Amino acid sequence: MNVTVRPELIAWARNRASLTVAELAPKVGTKTKPAPIQAWEDSETPVEIPVKQLEKFAERTRAPFGMLFLSEPPVEKLPVQDFRRPIADGPRKPSLNLLDTLLETELRQSWLSEQLESDGEERLPFVGSATLNSDIRALAAEIRTTLRITTQDRAENRRNADAVLWMIGRLEESRITVIRKGFAGSATRRSLDPNEFKGFALADPFAPFIFINGKDWIGSQMFTIAHELVHLWLGISAMPSGDWFSRSDEPVEQFCNQVAAELLMPEDEVRPLWQGNRSARQNSEAVAQHFKVSSLAMLFRARNTGLITEQMLQSTQAELRQAFESTETESKSSGGGNFNNNAGIHLGKRFIREVLVRTLEGRTLYSEAFDLLGTRKTSVLQEMAQKFL
Repeated sequence: MNVTVRPELIAWARNRASLTVAELAPKVGTKTKPAPIQAWEDSETPVEIPVKQLEKFAERTRAPFGMLFLSEPPVEKLPVQDFRRPIADGPRKPSLNLLDTLLETELRQSWLSEQLESDGEERLPFVGSATLNSDIRALAAEIRTTLRITTQDRAENRRNADAVLWMIGRLEESRITVIRKGFAGSATRRSLDPNEFKGFALADPFAPFIFINGKDWIGSQMFTIAHELVHLWLGISAMPSGDWFSRSDEPVEQFCNQVAAELLMPEDEVRPLWQGNRSARQNSEAVAQHFKVSSLAMLFRARNTGLITEQMLQSTQAELRQAFESTETESKSSGGGNFNNNAGIHLGKRFIREVLVRTLEGRTLYSEAFDLLGTRKTSVLQEMAQKFL
């Protein structure tokens, strides 16, 4: 039995899944007789496709089967405010990996929020407590005090990677779940593109979540965490622009960047460390190491606080970008490896504990716990209980 499908729906599903024709054709057909994906897409009229082959196509592209029979490709939007800059041909279209990651995180947040509220937990007073009229320095100081994230504590970490983990630990102590992962779902091959997004924030008075793209540079992850924290204080669930070094035309993003910069690199602490006998690059690299941020972030902070001129920034940033990209390493949490070893990073230690406690007490079904924790093995849950409880 054949069904009729419009060519543009075939192209939509394939592009949405970030698959090339060469990658998809053998999976829908066979190695000796690949499916004629290109011919389907190039057809000027609707194409006839065997039902079983179309079902395999839908499975491989992770496209809802019913959507393949629409008259035109659907316009999929993010379920949170999208502050990313438009591209040349219009708004950014979210990839399937991004959509799945957002949905998965929202489902986990919804479960945890309902559980904590039903347990009688108090609302977190800081979520939604700020506005765009809040004083930048005062708000940055408030966030540091609330979460106990002093610059001195960060400076005592030997590496930026250690400081990021320390920062995540502080947030989780304050009931903010932080997920840092470099792939969608449980498939490590579904890599998350840091050029598409660096992270996002899901504001909630009982269970705020921050997601950090583990494929992004470690030096960039610290600023992402700080930026998302400001979104939580504003009470805005959002996908930020991710362009930390450009002046944004969006008031929310501009405000979040300003507070994040003051949060991580307080002006009163930066000035005494900036030495007049060093070049802009030397200062940026040395002072950045103290605050455990990227040298690029430090360079732009120096420009914004008047320590260097715009001309000095322009003459130094290309050199710093090159050095930054050649020396930075990707997060070790972004790949595969042992499930339990990485679970605390990929799911958030606090979230894992909440799921395990309720499951072992009989308040949450094992089947639900499997879905929430991304495993199907009781033995894995037992091992996680030994590790995290």
